[in-house]
Amino acid sequence: MSDQIIKDALKDAYRSAEGKPPSFDDVWAAAERQHQASGRRRVRTASGVAAAVALAAITALLWPQQEPELTDDYLIADALMNSTSWVAPSDSLLPEHQFDIYQDIPALGPSTNSQEGTLL
Repeated sequence: MSDQIIKDALKDAYRSAEGKPPSFDDVWAAAERQHQASGRRRVRTASGVAAAVALAAITALLWPQQEPELTDDYLIADALMNSTSWVAPSDSLLPEHQFDIYQDIPALGPSTNSQEGTLL
């Protein structure tokens, strides 16, 4: 764009903008009307969302709950789980259990020297 085109566009915009600006009371009244309209719109939107949530909650509570059917596959799997056991392959590498450390080792008594603690 050339400078002359920009100057002409600015002159046209200035000529169309000439005139008396609106009074403060008119601007304030227009802003209040706009604010009230947006407030009503927010209330309508919020009430619509609340109604939809309430309807969804009521529908979820009143919807009949269906019990899962016990099929033969489930009964066979349940029988297998209750009748089988698992042992780690590394258990065969460990020595056999010979004593219970909590039952077979006696507790240590108090020290005979009063300045020291228990015998460890």
